[in-house]
Amino acid sequence: MLPYWVKKSFLNILLRISAFYFCSVHFIFWIYNAFFKQRQYVTPPNDRLLMISATQAVKMIASREISSTELIEAYIHRIEQVNETINAVVLKLFDSAREKAKKVDEFIQKNDDAEISQKIKQQPLFGVPFTIKDALEVEGEIITCGIFSRKDQKCERSAEAVIRMQNAGGILLAVTNVPEVCMWVEAVNTVYGRSKNPYDTRRMTGGSSGGEGALLGAAGSVIGLGSDIGGSIRMPSFFNGIFGLKPTPGVIPLSGHVPEPTGYKEQMLRIGPMCRFAEDLPLLLRILSGEENVAKLNLDEPVARKKLRIFYLEGISENPVLEPLSDDMRYALKRSVKLLERKYDLVAQRIELPLAKNVMEYFSLSMKQDTTDPEFNKMMLCLKGTKGEVNCYSEMVKFICGNSKHTLAAIITGILDSHDPFSEQQKKELLYKRDRLKRQITELLGNDGVLLFPSWPTTAKFHNEPICAPFNFCYTALWNVLAVPVVQCPLGLDKHGVPLGVQVIGNPLTDRNLIAVAQDLEEGFNGWAPAGPL
Repeated sequence: MLPYWVKKSFLNILLRISAFYFCSVHFIFWIYNAFFKQRQYVTPPNDRLLMISATQAVKMIASREISSTELIEAYIHRIEQVNETINAVVLKLFDSAREKAKKVDEFIQKNDDAEISQKIKQQPLFGVPFTIKDALEVEGEIITCGIFSRKDQKCERSAEAVIRMQNAGGILLAVTNVPEVCMWVEAVNTVYGRSKNPYDTRRMTGGSSGGEGALLGAAGSVIGLGSDIGGSIRMPSFFNGIFGLKPTPGVIPLSGHVPEPTGYKEQMLRIGPMCRFAEDLPLLLRILSGEENVAKLNLDEPVARKKLRIFYLEGISENPVLEPLSDDMRYALKRSVKLLERKYDLVAQRIELPLAKNVMEYFSLSMKQDTTDPEFNKMMLCLKGTKGEVNCYSEMVKFICGNSKHTLAAIITGILDSHDPFSEQQKKELLYKRDRLKRQITELLGNDGVLLFPSWPTTAKFHNEPICAPFNFCYTALWNVLAVPVVQCPLGLDKHGVPLGVQVIGNPLTDRNLIAVAQDLEEGFNGWAPAGPL
């Protein structure tokens, strides 16, 4: 047994080597992109209809200030304008959206204010367009989840979350790009290609709801649906400068998600809203969770902001496989803490969570705990009845030769997924530590505490750079492992013109507290900001 000081010295050496490695990798990618790639960005929208929230839009439709058709056409035009640049939309449902918008306008024209008001109570998204990621089934449409073998396969049902949005009067306008099997931090696959960041097309959009995040960040959509098992709502929301909510487990149904989870994954995976304006978050959460969960979430009760307790954590320390927290991200965290301290007239408390350093082990184990899901390599062909199995080793050879129908990230994930690195004793110890950490968070936050945490170690990286920093997603995955709600909040742009952000974490069923903090951060930092010149 080595003395503590020897272990500590060895860890410090590893951390220095790690910091040098990540710095060197980023410098190489920066050199290549600075001198051989040109920064492109999506120009700001000039149509006023693209600058109103969904909450405002439905009120304006009801009062006849705008028509649903005008709103739909504005977003169709914007998608056609930006999609060539960002490659976010993979399925356009424009014709059916136009038909539905026409019916909305006919209803508004034929009925009086009382009848319209009653309609809006029943359908609070009446006439408003929304978009979804390519992992939520839509009856009669092709939803691939980025898997090549699904590119011609139509769905026989719609995801329950999609149905709830449509029952609320929302009009499905488009489906957006994802990584293969939704298991990578870049939205890239061999079916539709790579999505690009609207603030800098040389950079990643995040995954797996990467196309959704890019489209929203480019003002090509006002509200959307994503899903999140390791950060797949929050990473794209962060990299593309928008809001994204991973809600409390169990309040939004997972049926119709590709793939559907089993075991502990049912606690980790969440379907949730992504949007440009924080005032849409409570509306969307109410619609998606259903009336049966409104009382459980206390959505009708105001938040006593002055009574909230604020904590913050400056990243995950003592883990050499994770990139050190950048100065920009540390500064963004501290700015958000200071704003809330002034607004709520309190002193935030800085905390440490030593058990969080094992997050990668917790995540790997949690993804396999009590699950009947097929292994990743089987999943790429076996989903929804397509028979066969992918040999990831032979696929790696094919990839090197340029003949594979799979992405490098998917192939590597498949190889890793086919191995179990833990002994039974190690599993028992890791599960104990994970559940102890979850208890620490539960007891710390209670019903009135929120925790601020960096969205990621750095801002959006250049394309393919994440392959050299594959574990950075642990900054979001930690909160999936602990099965708590989180909202991602934009905090403006850095000197390179890419978004900054922060995560706000709470205990289960305290989602309304997180939304209240998100709204206050939006007020303080102006929320979503369109891309522009440096």
